[in-house]
Amino acid sequence: MTRKKAHIISHSHWDREWFLPLESLRFKLVTLMDEVEGLLDMEAGFNHFHMDGQMIMLEDYLAVKPAKREKMKQLVADGKLRIGPWYMLQDAFLTSGEANIRNLQYGLEMAKEFGHVEKIGYFPDTFGLYGQVPQLMSQAGFDTVVFGRGVNPTGFNNQVFDSAFASKYSEMFWESPDGSKVLGILLANWYSNGNEIPVEREAAKVFWDKKLADVERFASTDEWLFMNGCDHQPVQTDLAEALEVAKELYPDVDFIHSHFERYQDAVKQSLEPEKLQTVYGELTSQQSDGWSTLANTASSRIYLKQANEKIERLLERLAEPISVMASDAGVPYPHEYLAFAWKLLMENQIHDSITACSLDEVHREMEVRFEKVEQVTMSLISNAARKLTEQITIAETGIPITIFHAGGVEIAKTIEIELETDEIHFSEMHFELIPDELAKLPAQTFRLETSEGVEIPVVVEPLGIHFNYDLPERKFRDSYFARKYKLTFTVENLPAVGYETLYAHAISEVEPEVEWGSALTMENCFLKVEVAANGTYTLFDKMSGIEARGLGAYEDVGDIGNEYMFKEAGDKLRVDTLQSKPEISVLREDKLGKTIIIRHEIEIPESASAAFAEEKKRLVWHPERKSPRSEKRIILKVATELTLNKHDKQLAVRVKIVNNADDHRFRVSFPTGVTCETHQAGSVFEVTTRPNKQAKEWTNPTSDNRKQAFVTSGNVLIATHGLPEYEVSEDGDKLELTLLRAVSEIGDWGDFPAYEAECHREITAEFYVFLTDGSKAINSELPAEVNALLAPVYAMQHKPSNKTKILPENQNFAKWKAANGLVFSTFKLAKDNKRIVRFYLTATEPTILQTIHAWGKSTILEEVSAGQEKTFTVRPNEIITLKGV
Repeated sequence: MTRKKAHIISHSHWDREWFLPLESLRFKLVTLMDEVEGLLDMEAGFNHFHMDGQMIMLEDYLAVKPAKREKMKQLVADGKLRIGPWYMLQDAFLTSGEANIRNLQYGLEMAKEFGHVEKIGYFPDTFGLYGQVPQLMSQAGFDTVVFGRGVNPTGFNNQVFDSAFASKYSEMFWESPDGSKVLGILLANWYSNGNEIPVEREAAKVFWDKKLADVERFASTDEWLFMNGCDHQPVQTDLAEALEVAKELYPDVDFIHSHFERYQDAVKQSLEPEKLQTVYGELTSQQSDGWSTLANTASSRIYLKQANEKIERLLERLAEPISVMASDAGVPYPHEYLAFAWKLLMENQIHDSITACSLDEVHREMEVRFEKVEQVTMSLISNAARKLTEQITIAETGIPITIFHAGGVEIAKTIEIELETDEIHFSEMHFELIPDELAKLPAQTFRLETSEGVEIPVVVEPLGIHFNYDLPERKFRDSYFARKYKLTFTVENLPAVGYETLYAHAISEVEPEVEWGSALTMENCFLKVEVAANGTYTLFDKMSGIEARGLGAYEDVGDIGNEYMFKEAGDKLRVDTLQSKPEISVLREDKLGKTIIIRHEIEIPESASAAFAEEKKRLVWHPERKSPRSEKRIILKVATELTLNKHDKQLAVRVKIVNNADDHRFRVSFPTGVTCETHQAGSVFEVTTRPNKQAKEWTNPTSDNRKQAFVTSGNVLIATHGLPEYEVSEDGDKLELTLLRAVSEIGDWGDFPAYEAECHREITAEFYVFLTDGSKAINSELPAEVNALLAPVYAMQHKPSNKTKILPENQNFAKWKAANGLVFSTFKLAKDNKRIVRFYLTATEPTILQTIHAWGKSTILEEVSAGQEKTFTVRPNEIITLKGV
């Protein structure tokens, strides 16, 4: 008979900011770490301390006490301080695939500098887990993950263990869609099940009788895990004494002050694999009552999700790719600055930050961080683009403009750029005289051409005379006034990853006025759009013959939940726009296309009723709240812009909401035209298929879900910028997208007001509507096309330069050819300055990736183990990384 072994792991789960702001918690962190150092140095029997799997915790401590760096390195080298592998503990679904990889890369890099990495995938409090975790962990060399949410343990007395989302034991295998498999260890009794162990014998007996039985209920081996700590938990200074008492009380159990690597090795040696269940794909507590999935954090403070997605795409689709392009022109790749930008963004991607379930002070600071990281990222983009344009060979006539794009496939995009002409510098004339001098110049417009002389239709809007300045590399700033124009145009075939140079030629002709047509219709060669009197719209796809009617109705519903979870108001009062009569007009119509604007004024309740304040004060759990909505009404102003340009295969929608109401959720709905049992949604490195009907255990009236990039059901696909929450009806015949959720408290374990979560501001939501056969999305080109559609472009007007012109006017760096279902993910340089390109396959059958140059197949950590090839077979759902030779 083997002995029971109780592995006690000392830790403190460190929510960097949450119910207290960052600096208040940093003060507690410094105190904690000083005490940990003393215990690891002096206390016999206190052998290890787990740093919550995130390096930012150590970074925050050393920011206050930088002189402790060498001491921390010593403790790590001695195996006492257990660090890594992540830079921070992210939210999985609200951060991109590349952000998840950078998080691991930078965390491992920092941990290795300190001497050792705790090689275990650690997800103690992630709000659900995406299905590709096992593949990412396997590629990083990890074979075990520890997580706290997503799977229901059933225990050895419960025979309901045949579910894909429940496990008989706390140990299980977890398999990704591509077949990668890891050992999963569920914190079945949470990450605090060994917290505050008593020293006094009688209390210790009561404590351990319960705790040992709780763990034994779920454990498949005699290696038992007890987590000695909790959120911001001070270290237990008398732990060694407490464990000695436990050993005396339970002589048949070995009590070990342990660490995760020791524990996982012991578990693996004791496992009987045939006893374990395998769970598959994403883990989001599917087989539960649905009230604690925390899915609605996807809609809390939606403006934070929008800012995060915008900057992720700027980094992934512009800053990194343009920096690679610039390296061809001899510009050093900014490894350190990109790392700085990513880490600054990651401060906002921590699971209690990007989920927006914290205090107002926390989220105000996040907005400042987003502004800072956008400044950093745009500086990287503009610097690399400037260095490139200085060396591009250009024609002798016209004003050159270079467009940069890295969406992964060739695509048509409508682009805006502000063009400057007729600069007069302060060195040429007294600045007070310059505006009047420029005003004497005759009016002009522009003709736009490709480098081959093909004319591109352009809409020109004069913006007047403006001040600006240059910052030369070797001189003081150079101020000037210039005439400014906004040019709007469509480039039909932007390179998949590269740039294209166009030329603007000043001309004197005046643009003829375009006669505006009906405010209820617009059409191009791909789509026809008809707007109804109530503001809904019908789409007809001319290529496929698919039609969808009644799209775009709005619904407002009371929300008496919190930042974590939606709960509809007790009176079930909903207000929709189906019977409304909005103002509908043409906002623009020109040679490029047309925009129709629909202005709704919706009368909704001002807030929840006064009874809601009492429910919050008494900490009534959100499923049990019953407050109705207020009888007082206000007007919610909503302006919807529908845009269809000449080359668009999708309808672009921009919704501006001026929110002045409390306690409500605002959604837009799309009848899908088809009934179905499943739908598909973009996720981290995959397109996942989800059932429309929840498990029998589900009691939550809603079944809200999270996505990345797009969701499709029936004949409708919606691609979005930073709008991650949606719901599909049980029959699949209606898809709803959340545009705003306004609440007033954190929720969870106390009374923590967060009034700014009511979002009294203008929210601008942007999305695209496609018509398609949604059931075939994963095997089509749609995921790749949506990926490119959502990628930003950057346009730069050339400045005079005496640099040698060594680059071509147009260049495509995408030296590969891939079949449908292969989605482009990154183009960057590795630490050794070798090129990295990554894709993931959404299709259900293998495909071929053909490249022009030889590459080595790499892991996500950019390590190549085999030789170089030009042809790669990509498995279904595989994440494939190639490294240049």
